[in-house]
Amino acid sequence: MDETETGAQPGETGAATPAPGYMDAEVIFEATAERGQKPWHWAHLKLCARTERALRADPTLNEDLVDALLERDTLPRVSDIDGQTLVILRGINHDPNADPEDMISIRFAITADRIISLEFRRLRQIDALADAFRNGHGPKTPGAFVRDFIDALRADAEPVLDAVEDRLARLEQHFVSIAEHGLDKAQRRALVDVRQDTIQLQRFIAPQATALDLLTRLKPAWLADRRAIREEATAFRRISADLDSLRMRAQLVADEAGRAAVERTNRTVLLLSVVSVVFLPLTFLTGLLGVNLGGIPGADSPAAFTVFTVLLVAVGLIAVWIARRLLR
Repeated sequence: MDETETGAQPGETGAATPAPGYMDAEVIFEATAERGQKPWHWAHLKLCARTERALRADPTLNEDLVDALLERDTLPRVSDIDGQTLVILRGINHDPNADPEDMISIRFAITADRIISLEFRRLRQIDALADAFRNGHGPKTPGAFVRDFIDALRADAEPVLDAVEDRLARLEQHFVSIAEHGLDKAQRRALVDVRQDTIQLQRFIAPQATALDLLTRLKPAWLADRRAIREEATAFRRISADLDSLRMRAQLVADEAGRAAVERTNRTVLLLSVVSVVFLPLTFLTGLLGVNLGGIPGADSPAAFTVFTVLLVAVGLIAVWIARRLLR
């Protein structure tokens, strides 16, 4: 989904002074970790015109890397650009009145001694890491920072998957209990929402797993714990597989609901056909003999009405017999 700077919210700037080259940028948080083997710097920026100018003016950043950081519509990806690692990931949207499947992108430019992150909209995992730095418990290395951030993204995505599965299970249970009636309008709308949610979530979760696999294969110098990243990639693949399973289950319910609707329509059409078979000959006879013209047989006979009634009953019985054979 396209993200614009209007969706971003200004945050609290860290105690540190903005690094050279970012004096004009919109700095949400900035800190230097001193507890690792060597200090490293994290600057978290908000996308705006000033930040874009500052990034493009930074001589240490590759131009292609900056272009990738500033893209509006992105999928999760990892790239090595001139010794600098580009990491683009997506997290669950927890903004008020927002849909969780409208996942928020976060972009990183990572080296052995610096992380620059860029947000279009606020992501709670970034706030949690900023709080950890304020409390003196921030990650010791850029690799630990990325590992902790990915772990938080995965932990945040799993409850959303469980919620989607619960919604689908309720629809399945309801449909099975009244399969002959199908789903009402509200339930069909809920089913469409579940299918849209699974498709949208999988659109970002699946490439996220692929991106993390690529990150371990690139073996950047700042990433010491590749095993942990591989485990996170496996977890995201499992989430993606679960989403694919949910999408197939939702499709099955939709197909069965459609089949039930078609069967109801067919039964209605068949019922109308049976009614037509029964009443069409009766209507024909009454219409033929009901015309106000001379020469109608039995017009002067007192027994004509009785004979005609018996004839109608006989024709009706024959029509019912034919209709019953049609229903077999």
